[in-house]
Amino acid sequence: MGYLFKHLAVRLWTALAIGSLAGLVVLPPFAGAVGPGWMFVPGLGLLGAAYWFTGVAFAAMGRRRLERLLGEAMVWERAGMPREVRQALSRASAIVDSFFFSPLSRRQPAGRLLAQTARFQMAQAAPGPSSDAVFGAYLRAFPNDRDAAVKWLDGVLAGRALTGQSHDIAARIGAAHPQDMAIQRMLAQFYLAERRSDFAALQTYELLMDAGEPLPEELIGDIADLFLAERRPDSLALKVYLDVYHRGERDKRLLHGIAACCRMVRPSPLTLPLLERADEVLVDIDASQRSKMAAAFLPETTDAGTGRPAGGHRIERPAIGPMMRSALTGISRLAFGLVASVSGLLRKIREGLSSRRGKSVLKWSAMGLFMIGVGWLVINTAIHFADTFKTVEKAPLPVVAPATDPFTLQVAAYLKESDARRYVDQLKGQGLDAYWNRASGSSKTWFQVRISHFKTKAEARSVGEDLKARQLIGDYYVANYKRPDVP
Repeated sequence: MGYLFKHLAVRLWTALAIGSLAGLVVLPPFAGAVGPGWMFVPGLGLLGAAYWFTGVAFAAMGRRRLERLLGEAMVWERAGMPREVRQALSRASAIVDSFFFSPLSRRQPAGRLLAQTARFQMAQAAPGPSSDAVFGAYLRAFPNDRDAAVKWLDGVLAGRALTGQSHDIAARIGAAHPQDMAIQRMLAQFYLAERRSDFAALQTYELLMDAGEPLPEELIGDIADLFLAERRPDSLALKVYLDVYHRGERDKRLLHGIAACCRMVRPSPLTLPLLERADEVLVDIDASQRSKMAAAFLPETTDAGTGRPAGGHRIERPAIGPMMRSALTGISRLAFGLVASVSGLLRKIREGLSSRRGKSVLKWSAMGLFMIGVGWLVINTAIHFADTFKTVEKAPLPVVAPATDPFTLQVAAYLKESDARRYVDQLKGQGLDAYWNRASGSSKTWFQVRISHFKTKAEARSVGEDLKARQLIGDYYVANYKRPDVP
């Protein structure tokens, strides 16, 4: 919300300044037409127009600066310089969070910045801990991006460390791509690696089982092992057990699990075909033996069905009716007590505010809060302006050797001449002897940005390390000096 206060503060003060200056010229002719008593109407209209104009102008300036920074980040990314990409994206984020954008005009540039940041993070060989936070925010804005979902799943399946948001991201991917079986299989592998059998994981397993496509033996085997370890006796588990059994697996736990599912799953139009298949598997096993197998798989089940212990003694259940009535009575008393307390508190507050002293306290409190808020906005805006437009300390010119010196520092290479010229101008603005050269390869032409010339490699490295330490350049290497193509 900080950007909102910055935007409102700067926009209001700018609109007041523009509206006041324009009012000196525009409003006097209205005085004779509408009279002094109605002058506030055109005045308010003028201030509203100034407020609208400043919002449009700020948004246009912010979009222009954002486009330049995002384009610069793309150039650095193509050149394989991730540090410079992060710096450009950080400056772009500062623009989006500055006073330039209102909440409505901020959505489109913030979405574009988020998309470019997320794709850059996912393209890194070793994404940092913040990549899941970026991807989670990106997924909330663009839930149907299949390429991004596959890239993230590839990373976690390859062994990338998980964060606190990883499981939430997996659930969002599953909900956004319920018909994409390739993504669902990757999600199932992720859930199985985490030994998950919660609702999201079970939903993924069931989607795969109902898709009609045979699952790989390793995947269905891992699901069966998980269900057998947890001793699941539901309809989904029965599907898995039967599938694994018909593939030729003869683990005795499967027959026990199938027998337990036959006892626990109730017949219905959906489960009746499964139960019939299970009866075909257990056709050679009599009823008593099936009961023993079910009891071995789930010790709490017996011949009498569910809800009875192995010894056959009925479980003593507490009377639910009296308990429910008692609970409802207690809840109703508590609710009436809370309502009475809140009503009494509101009555006292209303009586206090209706008195003369209460009105005075309320008025001065509101004025004090307003002044504090305005002061905070002004100070925060001034700090932001200071951070945004602070001047960079000029670096002293490096010692320039005669033009016959054989070495120079190369600090960047671009595919566009305009990008090279822009960077040279930036370096010259820092007091550096910068120039650019054209270098043609077999299929591409590069525009190399270089700084000064030196007698020895050691001297060139010394100057390069000094410039890098002062953060005037990102990186460099020592190259052979060549006269610049342009003065």
